[in-house]
Amino acid sequence: MNLAHFDRSNLSGRYVSKEQPSVIDDPSIPSGFYGAPTVCVIFAQKNFLYSIPDAFCCAENMVLMAAGLGISSCIVARGEETFDNEAGAALCAAWGVPENYVARCFVALGYCDGDYPQPKPRKANRSKIID
Repeated sequence: MNLAHFDRSNLSGRYVSKEQPSVIDDPSIPSGFYGAPTVCVIFAQKNFLYSIPDAFCCAENMVLMAAGLGISSCIVARGEETFDNEAGAALCAAWGVPENYVARCFVALGYCDGDYPQPKPRKANRSKIID
């Protein structure tokens, strides 16, 4: 995929993440799926009001189950944009995805190569507990 023509107009600040760059931000990153050996695509109905939250709840449940099985995982968004082209439409047709369904997100699965990264420190004032 040629990312030079990637539409950055919907990105805040024209980048995906300053803290965790993506393949869109840094073309030297070899895989948008972190080199995972398995990537699951979660499809949902296009015009169903709750298809996006349902898809991400499904992804979260997959990630939680994977963790319980000792499998590393990562939820990756931008499913719609990934398949919104000729090659994506051809894959959906080959896979038998109904025309009224759209890719909402991905779940990358594999095993961590080495130790798990340590959590980053929490940023101050990012949440507020109200009693």
